[in-house]
Amino acid sequence: MHSVLYVMLIFFVCTEAHRNISQLDEFEDERELYENFKAEYDKTYEGREDGKRFKIFRDNLLKAKMYQQLERGTANYGVTQFFDLTDEEFRRLYLTYKSPDEHEPIDRIHVQEVGQLPSYFDWREYGAVGPVRNQGQCGSCWAFSAVENIEGQWFMKIHNFLSLSVQEVVDCDHADHGCSGGFPIHAYECVQRLGGLELAVRYPYVGYQQYCQADPRYFVAYINGSVALPKDSERIAKFLATFGPLSVVLDARLLQYYRSGILNPSVAYCNPEELNHAVLSVGFGTEQGIPYWIIKNSWGEQWGEQGYFRLYRGDDTCGINQMVTCATIGWWKPS
Repeated sequence: MHSVLYVMLIFFVCTEAHRNISQLDEFEDERELYENFKAEYDKTYEGREDGKRFKIFRDNLLKAKMYQQLERGTANYGVTQFFDLTDEEFRRLYLTYKSPDEHEPIDRIHVQEVGQLPSYFDWREYGAVGPVRNQGQCGSCWAFSAVENIEGQWFMKIHNFLSLSVQEVVDCDHADHGCSGGFPIHAYECVQRLGGLELAVRYPYVGYQQYCQADPRYFVAYINGSVALPKDSERIAKFLATFGPLSVVLDARLLQYYRSGILNPSVAYCNPEELNHAVLSVGFGTEQGIPYWIIKNSWGEQWGEQGYFRLYRGDDTCGINQMVTCATIGWWKPS
């Protein structure tokens, strides 16, 4: 009996020693990761601020490991350009989609019963999607999402891609809050009220709100209105494949940690009722039997899969079906 206890004690001591050594090695690895992170993303901190950011970085590593263990899809979590930010800082700077007032009517169009969908569809392959842009530390996701939808609609109409001005909407949409957030439907209303959009090269993005400088002499694209789609994945996919990329919103908290793969987290970490980020859905597919959406973000090409991410398709993951909208410009009529 004593020999058994002795063996168990030795095992416990050795295990704890190994665990402590592993933790020390891990700590050294974390410091190396942090220094590489600062170099890769051109981050500079000194003194106490550097210590503070390193602690946040370490905390985010632990969170990424936890999310990885709980992931139900094929997503890979790890170091991103946002790893020096707390959850609160990340939400304040990047998750700024504003839901409409509960009394604001949202008319949803009817989409006919879905026939046979293709197994894969991607508007990038047809030229309907422009390069990935970077909103910077301006909460203008809502404007990017709406303007990039309008770009897709104009491609469908004229079969030529026009890069349109996001900054015009940030500056001139007084129903929203510029870099502090907004709502794509308000962005459509702004474009309709102004009478059109200028080219991005003429009214370039600067990453902060200015006074409105829209000049009707240089408008190259207009819209007649906008529609919201039913909250049904199959109908949304059919509409997307027929009419072009769509503005969508979701709970994007986990995108702070996302690197690649098909994201399919639990509702506890991606709540369909907590919509906070607007993006552009450009296609869909299936990989290893897992259906997914292809979604364009506005955080630059360094983030995710060259600026894109894939999200599980079929059960309103992260609320992706809740607010799907599209501008109308007259080349098709909503039913």
